[in-house]
Amino acid sequence: MRHDLRLDGYAFTLRPVTLEDAPFIVEVRTSDPKRVRYLHPISPDVEQQRAWLNRYFDRPDEYYWVVERMNSKEREGLIAIYNFDANHRTAEWGRWVLRPGSLAAVESALLVYRAVFERLKLDSVYCMTVAENLPVISFHDSCGLSRAGLLQGHFQLGDRKHDGVKHVCSRQSWPVVDQQLETQAQAIARRFQPPA
Repeated sequence: MRHDLRLDGYAFTLRPVTLEDAPFIVEVRTSDPKRVRYLHPISPDVEQQRAWLNRYFDRPDEYYWVVERMNSKEREGLIAIYNFDANHRTAEWGRWVLRPGSLAAVESALLVYRAVFERLKLDSVYCMTVAENLPVISFHDSCGLSRAGLLQGHFQLGDRKHDGVKHVCSRQSWPVVDQQLETQAQAIARRFQPPA
């Protein structure tokens, strides 16, 4: 959906994706097969990505952002909220991929949770991770998210099915998650500050 929901953090920003980001999306989603092996594959054709973005712009209740470094406007990655359920006031977040070596993981997660609870006023949000993606599962565990279960064969990636781990953050658990992530985000942001 075309939206103007922008979130600024300490060192990073979530800004709405634009059509001009199509080459970057293709690059970050295809240039390192090992890094994106747990994401649904996309075409390396930039025109196909532009066509996908035009369809995304027409879909309601879906938010797709570029993760950008505040001081340089350098694009670090992508993140999204989708699969809204109005009856249960919940949604899924994902499409999360960052450049190798990026320090934006903590703050991009923090900002997406702030979008969910403070801007969109949802009651919960969940994320689904391929069970073999142990670093991301460990990250969600360390943030204080609760595991809502193992979903067998949830992901179809290529010709193989993969189990999925579902993590949930509720409005009740959000203050603890917020504090945990904010402390880390502030510490990481200090690395980007010029020496005194």
